[in-house]
Amino acid sequence: MIVRSLIATLYALGGILFLVGFPAAAYTPGAQHNYTHEGGMVPKDTYQYSLWVPKDYTMDRSYPVVFYLHGGGRGRYHPDQGKRNMVSQRLLDNERWSDAGYSGNAVGQFGYLHVAPVKPIARWNPVQFKRLIDHLKTKVNIDEKRLYVTGFSMGGQGTWKIGCADEHGEGYQIAAMMPLGAWGCEEVQRGTTAETCRTLKTAVWVLHCPLDHVSRISEQIPLYQNHLDCGGYGRFTMIPGRGHISRPPGNDKEAFSMRMAWMLSQTYGTPFNYCVELSGGVIMEVVSGNRPFLGDTSKYGFFEPGSVIRVTAPEKQGERPFVKWVASGGTFSDPESRRPLFTVGAADAQMTAIYKRKPKLTVRGGVSVPLQPQAGQMVTVTVSEPESPRAQQVLHWTAGGPITLTQPHLEQIRFLMPSDDVTIEAHWTKTK
Repeated sequence: MIVRSLIATLYALGGILFLVGFPAAAYTPGAQHNYTHEGGMVPKDTYQYSLWVPKDYTMDRSYPVVFYLHGGGRGRYHPDQGKRNMVSQRLLDNERWSDAGYSGNAVGQFGYLHVAPVKPIARWNPVQFKRLIDHLKTKVNIDEKRLYVTGFSMGGQGTWKIGCADEHGEGYQIAAMMPLGAWGCEEVQRGTTAETCRTLKTAVWVLHCPLDHVSRISEQIPLYQNHLDCGGYGRFTMIPGRGHISRPPGNDKEAFSMRMAWMLSQTYGTPFNYCVELSGGVIMEVVSGNRPFLGDTSKYGFFEPGSVIRVTAPEKQGERPFVKWVASGGTFSDPESRRPLFTVGAADAQMTAIYKRKPKLTVRGGVSVPLQPQAGQMVTVTVSEPESPRAQQVLHWTAGGPITLTQPHLEQIRFLMPSDDVTIEAHWTKTK
């Protein structure tokens, strides 16, 4: 009897410990679930939300979380009004290969949780966001070093507000954030020095249309530049077209997956995973490095400084023979080899395979040095004075050719000249 009682007691204690150690399974893997104020499911002072749980979710692992903050000044009152967004649309088919941000080349990737909260008022609040995280932790196992936030319009402003509250008493840590067409950036409180800036441990990728008639890019750029000036890491994509839009028109699936993968590669409190993009070749393998994330197409990846990868390029491009590799950062073991090792530096890097050809550079609205660069040379382009006063305009650059401008708002930009022709053009947009 004593033995049986002891066994029963141990089983009971084990059950209690299990319940304490793991959240209750109030969900079905592979589906979205709503958590509302009805019946006290969610406290009144906490955002209602929908939760997407990947179909291979298990209780013995913690998962990253992607939060999407909706826009709209009038507010929303039920999770059904917020759960259909650009992230959830790429999850609902339950096929990992089509999930936004998934890569078949990324070792150890197990999917992520997606949370879409709703709010009845215009602006997002960091205090309530923290309560949302606390409530989420009672439902699923989350990796608190891998929390990511994105959102459009008012949700873009909310993304900045959530990120800027990081480390200042709210009790959460945002590894990466992606504001999309953020409205009202002047309202966002932020530090202006390295000691007071609140986003220095958060990777930032901004997307904004210069011709957005609702969210002014003249407010977005100073907020983003403040992040850089204080020592932060970030990328900026100018959305082509016109209007209040969250991403480029047309088929944006591959680029959206790349942006999502960039977010998911970041872990709070560790060195940033910098973007390495290739033109004219692919990444063969990751030789060494912590937390490497190799993109699905092998034309890009995200790596900590000091990581080593091997790249490869074809022997010929058409009839043009391979000459060498060049990169805007990092180092090659042998740049004249088609399959060298590459050591990642402490910044994003664009890597180009150079083939025997004399490319042409066309610059509109600026001056380049050198004027007609050779393939593989670093080019610096400085903007010319606009016809109208600068104080009433905002600058952005566009590029035609196999290059990416990650800081297209600066008066002076730099890039490596590829073997192909490139056109660079300065655009000035009136702020009023």
